[in-house]
Amino acid sequence: MDALFRNRTKTFVGEIPIAGDSVTLDFYDNAQIDGDSISIFLDGRMIATHVLLKAKAYPLKIAVADLGPVSELTMVAENLGSIPPNTSLMIAWVNGVRHEMRLESTEQTSATVRLKKADAPTGR
Repeated sequence: MDALFRNRTKTFVGEIPIAGDSVTLDFYDNAQIDGDSISIFLDGRMIATHVLLKAKAYPLKIAVADLGPVSELTMVAENLGSIPPNTSLMIAWVNGVRHEMRLESTEQTSATVRLKKADAPTGR
């Protein structure tokens, strides 16, 4: 999975403001459930692998203390399912506020979301 992460172009999808003690990320298959499987990287290190996307969420909880001022979360497709590309709906819960991102990954690209602490300087 590390090779897939390193060799694919990272496509910036958006930024989520981070505050509080933790952020919960829920990953679902977007649109039609077709066997999409993903790996998830945080600042270049794998934090989840072989995640089969379904109608039921795959939850991932991250301590805000483990994040830098600006961190990058990247979704890497392990396969393209039966309906390419690999698509995921990610719901981020930050202090009870819902942030929704649609992520897409192919054999050439991976989706990247920036997690930015409220007091972090602008830009990266």
